[in-house]
Amino acid sequence: MRKAVVIGFDESIEVLDLDAPEGSLKVLQDAVDGWVQVVDLAPKLSIWVNEESKLNGLPYNGKATAIFQERFGAVDIILGNAVLTGGTDEEGETIGLTDEQVARIQRLFA
Repeated sequence: MRKAVVIGFDESIEVLDLDAPEGSLKVLQDAVDGWVQVVDLAPKLSIWVNEESKLNGLPYNGKATAIFQERFGAVDIILGNAVLTGGTDEEGETIGLTDEQVARIQRLFA
């Protein structure tokens, strides 16, 4: 199972299965409530957000913003839900998070 973690704007944390029958793109779109945009935070860590979050007036996500700003500085904020995945492979396919990464994220935001 390829795992991802949703960081909700409401401060909730949820583990997703990217191997769901409807496909990983649909899972990611459902999690962020719209079209997705991905930003690589590190070689094995990506954050997926709603690409129209500002246009749609989605609520501020403090936890996801903190993760983004840790990497890039205070150049932007994250609105709405965000999803963390394990980056991409050589073919551009989304990699799931390891069990260790999931546990670390859950501890970080507990």
